[in-house]
Amino acid sequence: MIPASLQTECGKWDERDLIRRLCHALDIARIAVEQLAAEGYTDPQDPSRNIRPEKIISETAVLLVAASPAMAHPEVETRIRHVAELLIPHARSDRALLGICLEPAVALDYALPHVCLSRLDYHDYQFDKLLRASLESQARCGRERVPHRVLEQEWVATGWYQPKPGRRLACPPSARRAAPGQPMDLLACTRDDIYAFTHALMYVTDFNLIPALPPRRRSIILTEAEALLAHCLDEQDYDLSGEVLLSWPLTGKVWSAASSFAFRVLAHVEDKAGFLPTPSTRISEIKVREGMERRQYLVATAYHTAYVMGLVCAASLQPGFAPPASVPATDTSRGRAKHILKLLDADGKRPHWQDEFRQLAEPEAEALAGFLLNVALRRRVATRDFVGLRDLLKLAYDLDLADTPAASQAAELLQRLAIYAEITTEPDSEPAPNAFGSGAALRVSPDLKPQDRSSAA
Repeated sequence: MIPASLQTECGKWDERDLIRRLCHALDIARIAVEQLAAEGYTDPQDPSRNIRPEKIISETAVLLVAASPAMAHPEVETRIRHVAELLIPHARSDRALLGICLEPAVALDYALPHVCLSRLDYHDYQFDKLLRASLESQARCGRERVPHRVLEQEWVATGWYQPKPGRRLACPPSARRAAPGQPMDLLACTRDDIYAFTHALMYVTDFNLIPALPPRRRSIILTEAEALLAHCLDEQDYDLSGEVLLSWPLTGKVWSAASSFAFRVLAHVEDKAGFLPTPSTRISEIKVREGMERRQYLVATAYHTAYVMGLVCAASLQPGFAPPASVPATDTSRGRAKHILKLLDADGKRPHWQDEFRQLAEPEAEALAGFLLNVALRRRVATRDFVGLRDLLKLAYDLDLADTPAASQAAELLQRLAIYAEITTEPDSEPAPNAFGSGAALRVSPDLKPQDRSSAA
Protein backbone atom coordinates (compact mmCIF):
# COMPACT_ATOMS: atom_id res chain seq x y z
CA MET A 1 0.00 0.00 0.00
CA ILE A 2 1.07 3.61 -0.56
CA PRO A 3 2.07 5.37 2.68
CA ALA A 4 -0.49 7.88 3.88
CA SER A 5 2.14 10.62 3.64
CA LEU A 6 2.15 10.22 -0.15
CA GLN A 7 -1.63 10.45 -0.60
CA THR A 8 -3.63 13.60 -1.05
CA GLU A 9 -7.29 14.44 -0.61
CA CYS A 10 -7.88 14.41 -4.37
CA GLY A 11 -6.30 10.94 -4.71
CA LYS A 12 -3.20 12.18 -6.55
CA TRP A 13 0.40 11.36 -5.78
CA ASP A 14 1.81 13.86 -3.30
CA GLU A 15 3.42 16.80 -5.10
CA ARG A 16 6.14 17.02 -2.43
CA ASP A 17 7.29 13.52 -3.25
CA LEU A 18 7.41 14.29 -6.98
CA ILE A 19 9.50 17.38 -6.23
CA ARG A 20 11.83 15.34 -4.02
CA ARG A 21 12.40 12.77 -6.75
CA LEU A 22 13.00 15.45 -9.38
CA CYS A 23 15.51 17.18 -7.10
CA HIS A 24 17.25 13.83 -6.62
CA ALA A 25 17.61 13.50 -10.40
CA LEU A 26 18.97 17.05 -10.65
CA ASP A 27 21.48 16.33 -7.88
CA ILE A 28 22.71 13.34 -9.86
CA ALA A 29 22.90 15.57 -12.94
CA ARG A 30 25.20 17.94 -11.06
CA ILE A 31 27.50 15.05 -10.11
CA ALA A 32 27.43 13.69 -13.67
CA VAL A 33 28.49 17.04 -15.10
CA GLU A 34 31.20 17.53 -12.51
CA GLN A 35 32.60 14.01 -12.87
CA LEU A 36 32.00 12.99 -16.47
CA ALA A 37 31.15 15.92 -18.76
CA ALA A 38 34.77 16.79 -19.55
CA GLU A 39 36.03 13.42 -20.74
CA GLY A 40 33.09 11.03 -20.57
CA TYR A 41 33.60 7.65 -18.95
CA THR A 42 35.70 4.61 -19.75
CA ASP A 43 35.52 1.64 -17.39
CA PRO A 44 39.11 0.94 -16.28
CA GLN A 45 38.23 -2.74 -15.84
CA ASP A 46 36.56 -3.02 -19.25
CA PRO A 47 37.61 -0.25 -21.70
CA SER A 48 34.98 -1.40 -24.20
CA ARG A 49 32.34 0.09 -21.88
CA ASN A 50 32.47 3.81 -22.35
CA ILE A 51 30.20 6.86 -22.58
CA ARG A 52 31.04 9.84 -24.76
CA PRO A 53 30.95 13.24 -23.02
CA GLU A 54 28.56 14.56 -25.69
CA LYS A 55 25.95 12.03 -24.59
CA ILE A 56 26.11 13.10 -20.96
CA ILE A 57 26.06 16.79 -21.88
CA SER A 58 23.10 16.46 -24.24
CA GLU A 59 20.99 14.30 -21.93
CA THR A 60 21.62 16.63 -19.01
CA ALA A 61 20.55 19.61 -21.11
CA VAL A 62 17.32 17.84 -22.14
CA LEU A 63 16.54 17.08 -18.50
CA LEU A 64 16.94 20.74 -17.58
CA VAL A 65 14.57 21.90 -20.31
CA ALA A 66 11.98 19.24 -19.52
CA ALA A 67 12.12 20.15 -15.82
CA SER A 68 11.89 23.90 -16.44
CA PRO A 69 8.10 24.17 -15.85
CA ALA A 70 8.79 23.00 -12.27
CA MET A 71 11.03 26.03 -11.65
CA ALA A 72 8.05 27.54 -9.85
CA HIS A 73 9.33 25.45 -6.94
CA PRO A 74 12.41 27.21 -5.50
CA GLU A 75 14.33 24.02 -4.75
CA VAL A 76 13.93 22.90 -8.36
CA GLU A 77 14.90 26.28 -9.80
CA THR A 78 18.05 26.47 -7.67
CA ARG A 79 19.22 23.09 -8.89
CA ILE A 80 18.39 23.72 -12.55
CA ARG A 81 20.32 27.00 -12.57
CA HIS A 82 23.29 25.46 -10.78
CA VAL A 83 23.53 22.56 -13.24
CA ALA A 84 22.97 24.87 -16.23
CA GLU A 85 25.87 27.09 -15.19
CA LEU A 86 28.10 24.04 -14.78
CA LEU A 87 27.00 22.83 -18.21
CA ILE A 88 27.65 26.04 -20.18
CA PRO A 89 31.41 25.58 -20.82
CA HIS A 90 30.85 21.97 -21.93
CA ALA A 91 27.86 22.76 -24.15
CA ARG A 92 29.69 25.62 -25.89
CA SER A 93 33.18 24.17 -25.93
CA ASP A 94 35.71 24.53 -28.74
CA ARG A 95 34.89 20.93 -29.68
CA ALA A 96 31.20 21.81 -30.21
CA LEU A 97 32.07 24.97 -32.16
CA LEU A 98 34.52 23.13 -34.40
CA GLY A 99 31.99 20.35 -35.03
CA ILE A 100 29.35 22.86 -36.11
CA CYS A 101 31.91 24.55 -38.34
CA LEU A 102 33.24 21.43 -40.05
CA GLU A 103 30.13 19.20 -40.18
CA PRO A 104 26.99 21.16 -41.12
CA ALA A 105 24.94 17.95 -41.53
CA VAL A 106 25.25 17.28 -37.79
CA ALA A 107 25.32 20.89 -36.61
CA LEU A 108 22.09 20.52 -34.65
CA ASP A 109 23.49 17.45 -32.88
CA TYR A 110 26.43 19.51 -31.62
CA ALA A 111 24.10 22.43 -30.85
CA LEU A 112 21.45 20.55 -28.87
CA PRO A 113 22.88 21.44 -25.42
CA HIS A 114 23.36 25.07 -26.52
CA VAL A 115 19.75 25.29 -27.72
CA CYS A 116 18.47 23.81 -24.45
CA LEU A 117 20.46 26.37 -22.47
CA SER A 118 19.11 29.15 -24.68
CA ARG A 119 15.58 28.00 -23.89
CA LEU A 120 16.49 28.50 -20.23
CA ASP A 121 17.61 32.09 -21.07
CA TYR A 122 21.34 31.30 -21.08
CA HIS A 123 22.08 32.82 -24.49
CA ASP A 124 25.24 32.95 -26.56
CA TYR A 125 24.73 34.99 -29.73
CA GLN A 126 28.19 34.29 -31.13
CA PHE A 127 27.44 30.57 -30.97
CA ASP A 128 24.11 31.31 -32.71
CA LYS A 129 25.95 33.15 -35.48
CA LEU A 130 28.10 30.13 -36.32
CA LEU A 131 25.17 27.76 -36.05
CA ARG A 132 23.11 29.88 -38.43
CA ALA A 133 25.91 29.92 -40.99
CA SER A 134 26.26 26.16 -40.79
CA LEU A 135 22.52 25.58 -41.19
CA GLU A 136 22.48 27.84 -44.27
CA SER A 137 25.26 25.90 -45.97
CA GLN A 138 24.76 23.59 -48.95
CA ALA A 139 25.73 20.51 -46.93
CA ARG A 140 23.21 21.07 -44.13
CA CYS A 141 20.98 18.13 -45.22
CA GLY A 142 23.81 15.73 -45.98
CA ARG A 143 22.96 13.10 -43.36
CA GLU A 144 20.20 10.49 -43.71
CA ARG A 145 18.35 9.70 -40.47
CA VAL A 146 15.72 7.30 -39.17
CA PRO A 147 12.31 8.89 -38.42
CA HIS A 148 12.70 9.46 -34.67
CA ARG A 149 16.08 11.10 -35.29
CA VAL A 150 14.46 13.36 -37.88
CA LEU A 151 11.99 14.37 -35.17
CA GLU A 152 14.90 15.08 -32.83
CA GLN A 153 16.43 17.43 -35.41
CA GLU A 154 13.10 19.21 -35.84
CA TRP A 155 12.72 19.46 -32.06
CA VAL A 156 16.12 21.12 -31.68
CA ALA A 157 15.46 23.48 -34.60
CA THR A 158 12.02 24.44 -33.27
CA GLY A 159 13.50 25.12 -29.84
CA TRP A 160 16.15 27.34 -31.40
CA TYR A 161 13.56 29.37 -33.34
CA GLN A 162 11.63 29.73 -30.07
CA PRO A 163 7.93 29.76 -31.02
CA LYS A 164 5.62 31.45 -28.57
CA PRO A 165 4.89 29.41 -25.41
CA GLY A 166 1.46 27.86 -25.29
CA ARG A 167 1.13 27.60 -29.05
CA ARG A 168 -0.01 24.08 -30.02
CA LEU A 169 1.62 22.91 -33.22
CA ALA A 170 0.20 20.69 -35.95
CA CYS A 171 1.46 17.12 -36.08
CA PRO A 172 4.67 17.15 -38.18
CA PRO A 173 4.63 14.79 -41.20
CA SER A 174 7.77 13.11 -39.85
CA ALA A 175 5.83 12.02 -36.74
CA ARG A 176 3.50 9.90 -38.87
CA ARG A 177 6.51 7.96 -40.16
CA ALA A 178 7.99 7.48 -36.68
CA ALA A 179 7.10 4.69 -34.24
CA PRO A 180 4.06 6.34 -32.54
CA GLY A 181 2.56 6.97 -35.98
CA GLN A 182 2.45 3.28 -36.86
CA PRO A 183 1.29 0.13 -35.01
CA MET A 184 4.17 -1.36 -32.99
CA ASP A 185 5.18 -5.02 -33.08
CA LEU A 186 4.15 -5.59 -29.48
CA LEU A 187 5.21 -9.22 -29.29
CA ALA A 188 8.70 -9.10 -30.81
CA CYS A 189 9.91 -5.49 -30.72
CA THR A 190 13.46 -4.82 -29.52
CA ARG A 191 14.85 -2.26 -27.08
CA ASP A 192 15.75 -0.09 -30.05
CA ASP A 193 12.17 -0.19 -31.31
CA ILE A 194 10.82 0.86 -27.91
CA TYR A 195 13.50 3.54 -27.64
CA ALA A 196 12.37 4.95 -31.00
CA PHE A 197 8.75 5.00 -29.79
CA THR A 198 9.50 6.82 -26.54
CA HIS A 199 11.85 9.40 -28.00
CA ALA A 200 9.58 10.23 -30.91
CA LEU A 201 6.79 10.92 -28.42
CA MET A 202 9.07 13.16 -26.34
CA TYR A 203 10.00 15.27 -29.35
CA VAL A 204 6.43 15.56 -30.70
CA THR A 205 5.05 16.63 -27.33
CA ASP A 206 8.10 18.79 -26.48
CA PHE A 207 7.75 17.55 -22.89
CA ASN A 208 4.46 19.49 -22.77
CA LEU A 209 6.25 22.80 -23.28
CA ILE A 210 5.04 23.55 -26.82
CA PRO A 211 3.34 20.27 -27.79
CA ALA A 212 2.25 19.19 -31.25
CA LEU A 213 -0.74 16.99 -31.92
CA PRO A 214 0.10 13.25 -31.70
CA PRO A 215 0.27 11.30 -34.96
CA ARG A 216 -2.60 8.96 -33.95
CA ARG A 217 -5.42 9.00 -31.44
CA ARG A 218 -4.10 9.16 -27.89
CA SER A 219 -6.18 6.15 -26.83
CA ILE A 220 -4.59 3.92 -29.48
CA ILE A 221 -1.04 5.08 -28.71
CA LEU A 222 -1.53 4.48 -24.99
CA THR A 223 -3.09 1.05 -25.47
CA GLU A 224 0.07 0.02 -27.32
CA ALA A 225 2.21 1.74 -24.69
CA GLU A 226 0.58 -0.44 -22.01
CA ALA A 227 1.84 -3.57 -23.77
CA LEU A 228 5.35 -2.10 -24.05
CA LEU A 229 5.27 -1.05 -20.41
CA ALA A 230 4.25 -4.54 -19.27
CA HIS A 231 7.19 -6.05 -21.16
CA CYS A 232 9.73 -3.55 -19.80
CA LEU A 233 8.58 -4.00 -16.20
CA ASP A 234 8.66 -7.76 -16.56
CA GLU A 235 12.25 -7.55 -17.82
CA GLN A 236 13.11 -5.16 -14.94
CA ASP A 237 14.31 -2.66 -17.53
CA TYR A 238 13.55 0.46 -15.52
CA ASP A 239 15.25 2.74 -18.01
CA LEU A 240 12.78 1.89 -20.77
CA SER A 241 9.91 1.46 -18.28
CA GLY A 242 10.30 5.09 -17.26
CA GLU A 243 10.51 6.28 -20.84
CA VAL A 244 7.35 4.40 -21.81
CA LEU A 245 5.65 5.70 -18.67
CA LEU A 246 6.20 9.24 -19.94
CA SER A 247 3.55 8.51 -22.58
CA TRP A 248 0.78 9.28 -20.06
CA PRO A 249 1.77 12.68 -18.65
CA LEU A 250 3.09 13.80 -22.06
CA THR A 251 -0.17 13.08 -23.90
CA GLY A 252 -2.85 13.85 -21.34
CA LYS A 253 -3.89 13.98 -17.72
CA VAL A 254 -5.56 10.59 -17.24
CA TRP A 255 -3.37 7.70 -16.05
CA SER A 256 -4.50 4.11 -16.63
CA ALA A 257 -4.41 1.36 -14.03
CA ALA A 258 -1.27 -0.12 -15.65
CA SER A 259 0.63 3.18 -15.81
CA SER A 260 -0.36 4.08 -12.23
CA PHE A 261 0.89 0.69 -11.05
CA ALA A 262 4.12 1.07 -13.02
CA PHE A 263 4.86 4.41 -11.38
CA ARG A 264 4.42 2.78 -7.97
CA VAL A 265 6.85 0.01 -8.94
CA LEU A 266 9.49 2.48 -10.12
CA ALA A 267 9.08 4.65 -7.03
CA HIS A 268 9.41 1.62 -4.75
CA VAL A 269 12.54 0.35 -6.54
CA GLU A 270 14.11 3.81 -6.44
CA ASP A 271 13.42 4.16 -2.72
CA LYS A 272 14.81 0.72 -1.96
CA ALA A 273 18.01 1.01 -4.03
CA GLY A 274 18.56 4.77 -3.78
CA PHE A 275 18.43 4.98 -7.57
CA LEU A 276 16.77 3.16 -10.45
CA PRO A 277 19.19 0.42 -11.55
CA THR A 278 19.88 -0.16 -15.22
CA PRO A 279 20.66 -3.43 -16.99
CA SER A 280 24.32 -2.34 -17.09
CA THR A 281 24.61 -1.63 -13.34
CA ARG A 282 26.11 -4.56 -11.45
CA ILE A 283 25.88 -4.41 -7.66
CA SER A 284 28.72 -6.94 -7.42
CA GLU A 285 30.96 -4.60 -9.41
CA ILE A 286 30.05 -1.63 -7.24
CA LYS A 287 31.14 -3.55 -4.16
CA VAL A 288 34.60 -4.42 -5.50
CA ARG A 289 35.41 -0.84 -6.54
CA GLU A 290 36.64 1.88 -4.24
CA GLY A 291 36.93 5.65 -4.07
CA MET A 292 36.60 7.70 -7.24
CA GLU A 293 36.43 4.61 -9.47
CA ARG A 294 33.38 3.37 -7.58
CA ARG A 295 31.69 6.78 -7.66
CA GLN A 296 32.27 7.25 -11.38
CA TYR A 297 31.09 3.73 -12.20
CA LEU A 298 27.87 4.25 -10.27
CA VAL A 299 27.17 7.64 -11.83
CA ALA A 300 28.04 6.47 -15.35
CA THR A 301 25.80 3.40 -15.20
CA ALA A 302 22.88 4.91 -13.28
CA TYR A 303 22.62 8.57 -14.30
CA HIS A 304 20.44 7.97 -17.36
CA THR A 305 17.77 6.05 -15.46
CA ALA A 306 17.81 8.73 -12.75
CA TYR A 307 17.23 11.31 -15.49
CA VAL A 308 14.28 9.29 -16.82
CA MET A 309 12.65 9.25 -13.39
CA GLY A 310 13.27 12.99 -13.22
CA LEU A 311 11.54 13.45 -16.59
CA VAL A 312 8.50 11.47 -15.41
CA CYS A 313 8.25 13.50 -12.21
CA ALA A 314 8.75 16.80 -14.02
CA ALA A 315 5.95 16.00 -16.48
CA SER A 316 3.75 14.83 -13.60
CA LEU A 317 4.25 18.10 -11.71
CA GLN A 318 2.37 20.09 -14.33
CA PRO A 319 -1.12 20.97 -13.02
CA GLY A 320 -3.47 18.01 -13.15
CA PHE A 321 -0.92 15.55 -14.55
CA ALA A 322 0.13 13.73 -11.35
CA PRO A 323 -0.38 9.96 -11.21
CA PRO A 324 -3.03 8.58 -8.86
CA ALA A 325 -1.96 7.61 -5.36
CA SER A 326 -3.66 4.24 -5.85
CA VAL A 327 -4.39 2.07 -8.87
CA PRO A 328 -7.75 3.19 -10.36
CA ALA A 329 -10.15 0.33 -9.63
CA THR A 330 -12.50 0.85 -12.57
CA ASP A 331 -12.92 -2.82 -13.53
CA THR A 332 -15.95 -4.40 -11.87
CA SER A 333 -15.16 -7.93 -13.11
CA ARG A 334 -13.78 -10.30 -10.49
CA GLY A 335 -11.41 -13.24 -10.73
CA ARG A 336 -9.85 -12.41 -14.09
CA ALA A 337 -6.50 -11.30 -12.69
CA LYS A 338 -6.19 -14.48 -10.60
CA HIS A 339 -6.58 -16.71 -13.66
CA ILE A 340 -3.71 -15.03 -15.49
CA LEU A 341 -1.52 -14.58 -12.42
CA LYS A 342 -1.69 -18.33 -11.85
CA LEU A 343 -0.22 -18.89 -15.32
CA LEU A 344 2.53 -16.31 -14.70
CA ASP A 345 3.47 -17.91 -11.37
CA ALA A 346 3.95 -21.21 -13.18
CA ASP A 347 6.66 -19.59 -15.35
CA GLY A 348 8.97 -19.38 -12.33
CA LYS A 349 9.96 -15.74 -12.91
CA ARG A 350 9.84 -13.38 -9.94
CA PRO A 351 10.30 -9.80 -11.20
CA HIS A 352 10.01 -6.89 -8.76
CA TRP A 353 6.55 -5.87 -10.00
CA GLN A 354 5.05 -9.05 -8.56
CA ASP A 355 6.06 -8.02 -5.03
CA GLU A 356 4.25 -4.73 -5.50
CA PHE A 357 1.27 -6.46 -7.11
CA ARG A 358 0.74 -8.68 -4.07
CA GLN A 359 0.39 -5.58 -1.89
CA LEU A 360 -2.65 -4.36 -3.84
CA ALA A 361 -6.22 -4.48 -2.63
CA GLU A 362 -8.38 -6.88 -4.65
CA PRO A 363 -10.15 -4.16 -6.72
CA GLU A 364 -6.75 -2.68 -7.67
CA ALA A 365 -5.41 -6.09 -8.66
CA GLU A 366 -8.46 -6.82 -10.78
CA ALA A 367 -7.97 -3.56 -12.66
CA LEU A 368 -4.59 -4.91 -13.80
CA ALA A 369 -5.91 -8.02 -15.54
CA GLY A 370 -5.05 -6.48 -18.92
CA PHE A 371 -1.53 -5.69 -17.72
CA LEU A 372 -1.07 -9.33 -16.64
CA LEU A 373 -2.32 -10.54 -20.01
CA ASN A 374 0.22 -8.35 -21.83
CA VAL A 375 3.00 -9.83 -19.69
CA ALA A 376 1.82 -13.38 -20.36
CA LEU A 377 1.48 -12.87 -24.13
CA ARG A 378 4.99 -11.52 -24.44
CA ARG A 379 6.44 -14.35 -22.32
CA ARG A 380 4.75 -17.02 -24.44
CA VAL A 381 6.12 -15.53 -27.65
CA ALA A 382 9.61 -15.04 -26.19
CA THR A 383 9.81 -18.73 -25.22
CA ARG A 384 8.22 -19.88 -28.51
CA ASP A 385 5.45 -21.55 -26.53
CA PHE A 386 2.87 -21.15 -29.26
CA VAL A 387 0.57 -23.87 -27.94
CA GLY A 388 0.55 -21.98 -24.63
CA LEU A 389 -0.06 -18.77 -26.58
CA ARG A 390 -3.13 -20.32 -28.21
CA ASP A 391 -4.49 -21.46 -24.85
CA LEU A 392 -3.77 -18.07 -23.31
CA LEU A 393 -5.53 -16.25 -26.10
CA LYS A 394 -8.56 -18.52 -25.74
CA LEU A 395 -8.61 -17.70 -22.02
CA ALA A 396 -8.39 -13.99 -22.84
CA TYR A 397 -11.46 -14.27 -25.06
CA ASP A 398 -13.34 -16.17 -22.37
CA LEU A 399 -12.45 -13.44 -19.84
CA ASP A 400 -13.36 -10.64 -22.26
CA LEU A 401 -9.78 -9.31 -22.25
CA ALA A 402 -8.82 -9.89 -25.89
CA ASP A 403 -9.89 -6.56 -27.38
CA THR A 404 -6.34 -5.15 -27.34
CA PRO A 405 -3.61 -4.68 -29.95
CA ALA A 406 -1.35 -7.29 -28.30
CA ALA A 407 -4.08 -9.94 -28.31
CA SER A 408 -4.94 -9.09 -31.90
CA GLN A 409 -1.30 -9.47 -32.93
CA ALA A 410 -1.14 -12.80 -31.07
CA ALA A 411 -4.13 -14.07 -33.08
CA GLU A 412 -2.44 -12.94 -36.30
CA LEU A 413 0.72 -14.76 -35.25
CA LEU A 414 -1.22 -17.99 -34.73
CA GLN A 415 -2.78 -17.65 -38.18
CA ARG A 416 0.67 -17.20 -39.74
CA LEU A 417 1.92 -20.27 -37.87
CA ALA A 418 -1.02 -22.29 -39.25
CA ILE A 419 0.01 -21.26 -42.78
CA TYR A 420 3.61 -22.11 -41.96
CA ALA A 421 2.54 -25.58 -40.79
CA GLU A 422 0.62 -26.16 -44.03
CA ILE A 423 3.66 -25.21 -46.11
CA THR A 424 6.18 -27.29 -44.17
CA THR A 425 4.07 -30.42 -43.64
CA GLU A 426 4.54 -33.15 -46.27
CA PRO A 427 1.35 -34.08 -48.19
CA ASP A 428 -0.38 -37.32 -47.16
CA SER A 429 1.54 -37.55 -43.92
CA GLU A 430 0.76 -36.95 -40.31
CA PRO A 431 2.00 -33.56 -39.06
CA ALA A 432 5.25 -34.17 -37.19
CA PRO A 433 5.59 -32.83 -33.65
CA ASN A 434 7.84 -29.80 -33.53
CA ALA A 435 8.83 -26.94 -31.26
CA PHE A 436 5.35 -25.45 -31.65
CA GLY A 437 3.43 -28.65 -30.81
CA SER A 438 1.64 -30.80 -33.36
CA GLY A 439 0.46 -29.40 -36.67
CA ALA A 440 -3.09 -29.55 -35.41
CA ALA A 441 -2.12 -27.41 -32.44
CA LEU A 442 -1.16 -24.62 -34.81
CA ARG A 443 -4.61 -24.34 -36.31
CA VAL A 444 -6.58 -21.33 -35.17
CA SER A 445 -10.23 -21.83 -34.30
CA PRO A 446 -12.74 -19.48 -35.98
CA ASP A 447 -13.44 -17.60 -32.76
CA LEU A 448 -9.78 -16.46 -32.55
CA LYS A 449 -9.83 -14.17 -35.54
CA PRO A 450 -7.71 -11.00 -35.17
CA GLN A 451 -9.61 -7.97 -33.97
CA ASP A 452 -9.64 -4.76 -35.97
CA ARG A 453 -6.83 -2.79 -34.33
CA SER A 454 -8.88 0.40 -34.43
CA SER A 455 -11.39 -1.18 -32.02
CA ALA A 456 -8.76 -1.18 -29.30
CA ALA A 457 -9.29 2.53 -28.75
